[in-house]
Amino acid sequence: MGRQVIAASSSLLAGVWIVALSAIPSAQSYRDQLASGVEASKIVTAYDAMTVIVPITMIGAWIISSRWLRQLHDAATASSPIAIRRNRTWVFWSWIVPVVSLWFPKNLIEDLLKANGSDEAKSLIGRDTMTWWLTWVGFALVNNISIVAAFDASSDYVPIRPELEIAAACLLTGSYLVWIRIIRVLGD
Repeated sequence: MGRQVIAASSSLLAGVWIVALSAIPSAQSYRDQLASGVEASKIVTAYDAMTVIVPITMIGAWIISSRWLRQLHDAATASSPIAIRRNRTWVFWSWIVPVVSLWFPKNLIEDLLKANGSDEAKSLIGRDTMTWWLTWVGFALVNNISIVAAFDASSDYVPIRPELEIAAACLLTGSYLVWIRIIRVLGD
C-alpha cells in the first residue's frame, strides 16, 4: 500500500504545481479583464478551472494515506498496545480536526517510526520528521493566506496570488521529499 500512498502524494504535488503555475498567467488575465470593465464576480481564468485539482487530489491522498497508516497502527499496537499514543480513530481524523491537526499526525508518524524499530526509522525521528511536518503545516497556512486576504479586499483586489501559490508548492515539495523517505522506511 506504500506505493499507493506515494502515487496519491505525487498526484497531490503535481496538482499543486499545476495550479501554482496556472496562477501566473491567470493573475494577469484577471487584471486585464478587470481593467477592461468586466465585473469581478464574472471574471474567469484558467486558474479558476484548475483549482478544483487540489482538493480532489488532497482528499484522495488523505484517504489512501489514512488507510495505510491505519494498517501500520494496527500492526504496531498488535505487537505492543502502548506503541502508539493515540487510538485508531485519530489515524484518520487527526489530519482535519482543528487544533489537534497541528501535532497529532506528527506524533503518529514518530510513534510508527519508533515502533518500526529499525535504525533507519529511528534516524528519521527529530530533524526529518520536524522538517516534514513544518513544511506541511507551512504549505497549509500559505495555501490559505490568499483566501483569508480576499475577505476584506477592495474591488480592484486580484485574488489570484502566484507568489503565494509558488511558495505553497515549494513548501509542499519540501514536505513531499521527506514524506517519501518516511513511506519507504515504514513500507507496506
